[in-house]
Amino acid sequence: MLLTAYYFMGQDLCTVRRHIRDDLAWMVDAGTDSVAIGIHEFQLDYGHQQQLDILFDEAERVGLAVHAIPSRWAGLVAGWPSAAGRFAATHPDSWMRDADGTPSFRTFCGGALCSIYDPATKAFFLDAIDRMLSAWPVKGLIWDEIKVLHEEDHSKHARETLGEPAKGKVQVQHAVDFFSQASRFARGKRTKLIISCFVYAYLPDDILDACASIDELDYFGIDGRCWPDKDPKTKVLFGNMSRARAACAKHDVGSLALIETQTMKGGEAQRTIAHLPAFLEQPVDHLLYYYHGACREDEDFCMDSMKPLLKKWRERSHPRRTSR
Repeated sequence: MLLTAYYFMGQDLCTVRRHIRDDLAWMVDAGTDSVAIGIHEFQLDYGHQQQLDILFDEAERVGLAVHAIPSRWAGLVAGWPSAAGRFAATHPDSWMRDADGTPSFRTFCGGALCSIYDPATKAFFLDAIDRMLSAWPVKGLIWDEIKVLHEEDHSKHARETLGEPAKGKVQVQHAVDFFSQASRFARGKRTKLIISCFVYAYLPDDILDACASIDELDYFGIDGRCWPDKDPKTKVLFGNMSRARAACAKHDVGSLALIETQTMKGGEAQRTIAHLPAFLEQPVDHLLYYYHGACREDEDFCMDSMKPLLKKWRERSHPRRTSR
């Protein structure tokens, strides 16, 4: 089993080694195996980044593997920070189009979504993976919330590929094919890479099943709030994790859950802590948690309360696994 901290690092060059060292010490004390960080396009474009170089140095010093989360690349995935990258900004011809012909802009993607049917989008993705793995000793790769699974693509690229707009099951399968190729490419560059993927908790069974079939995955699962909710469209782990595990079992990949604690307010931190022990009794192979992550309210309470629960979960699981 694997315990990973999703680390919302500062994106400026003022990040100092002492702050990173203190944060990593907290994670290690909680039993954490690895730290996951968002890597944005701009960090690939400007060579070595001081805060990332420090992070990799310090993580190695304390025995934490670093997993990279490609962030907002071409608008196709989530990650941190939520901002458009250079490729989408400079390649309007690659943008997906809505049914009325206008560009597909989505606030949850940080801007424009690029078409997975455009060869330029695929070439950018593979090049970005290559640059990232060449720049840092990344031990894991995490696809964070694939954004084009339930979008329609009316761009010329989709029409030229399919003869019609991309939507429904056809779009899902081509998204799976796109990330399968990206994962195979990454595995070819680094054979021991741990590759994970998670998607919205409320997605239907057929999409969960399709995403669990992405090539080269070690872990697949969902992210969401850690409390029950009867609304099927609510992004919660309870009630949905069993569906994700079923998809994992079908495709022989480990299960994954990310406990979302960002932007919580109005007693939501207390609600999370109240339900977290019950959730941690469920079988999960790769557990991710936010290290702080802009909780807004009750941030210290949330982290202080989660720490012994995470440590207990880690102690009763199998010996640490920090490599493939």
